[in-house]
Amino acid sequence: MIIPTYNCAKYLEQTLKSVLLQDSGDDQMEIIVVDDCSTKDDPKSVVQNVAGSRVRFYQQKENVGKSRNYEYGIAKSKGYYIHLLHGDDVVKPGFYKEMNRLFELFPSAGAAFCHCIYINNQNSYIGESKILGEEAMLLKDFSKDIAKWQLIQPPCLVIKREVYETVGGYDRRLHYIEDWEYYVRCSLNYDFAYSPQPLAEYRIFPENSSSRSAKGGRRLKTLKKVLKIMDAYLPETLLKDIKSKRNQEVAQYCLDYIPKMVYTKDVKGFVLYSKTFFFRNRKPRLWLRWFRFVIQFKKFK
Repeated sequence: MIIPTYNCAKYLEQTLKSVLLQDSGDDQMEIIVVDDCSTKDDPKSVVQNVAGSRVRFYQQKENVGKSRNYEYGIAKSKGYYIHLLHGDDVVKPGFYKEMNRLFELFPSAGAAFCHCIYINNQNSYIGESKILGEEAMLLKDFSKDIAKWQLIQPPCLVIKREVYETVGGYDRRLHYIEDWEYYVRCSLNYDFAYSPQPLAEYRIFPENSSSRSAKGGRRLKTLKKVLKIMDAYLPETLLKDIKSKRNQEVAQYCLDYIPKMVYTKDVKGFVLYSKTFFFRNRKPRLWLRWFRFVIQFKKFK
């Protein structure tokens, strides 16, 4: 498994410990930390203090961006399965056993993932991913669902190495949301296995990449680029089937950012998110919610 890091060392100890608690030995599990030239902390010392020589540590000589950092970590690894666990996320006890169980139950699957819990910088629950079923299952033709909207967060997912070798790596043109585009691409070639067990935690806090990218609508610009990239390779029949529902998902995504844009007085972000929301939304009740979010932004910030 590979832990990419960048200026998140204060969470790295918890991340490492969540993995080491499930350590099946270096003959069964390799653990690699690959740092993208952090400038605000020292992840190497955290690795040494928590794991000693059990974890291999690599550091980029200069910041190369998330996608290239992932690629570097994957190239350094040798495992049959690859798990990219960001340095501020957590896996719960039993995660790796459940992933192994999924691949044993559904050997044709190219990837396996579980239900995800969202936490903040205080480890408090703030939400969760959509539950796709009540029991473990093989998601055939998963592209019909994942192409509509992101249903997977990185800490939940384990991918067979052959998938990376066949599909290729993450798109270097994308600074954010590169994971969603990659999962869509994978789903066109491989089935996914799913478990409803909540065994991974995805952290959302003001300093992380997802939160920073919201400022000024930067994340929205990348989202439009992601949609354009996907539209270029998705089958026409699939694209026609999902386009309306995907537009509505994008509208809801933009709407959810409105209170934050108003609260932080991010005028540029507010305009961009609002413009995209009104362009894509087709549900009148959500237009009313937009006005409510603007007027009562403190309640929803």
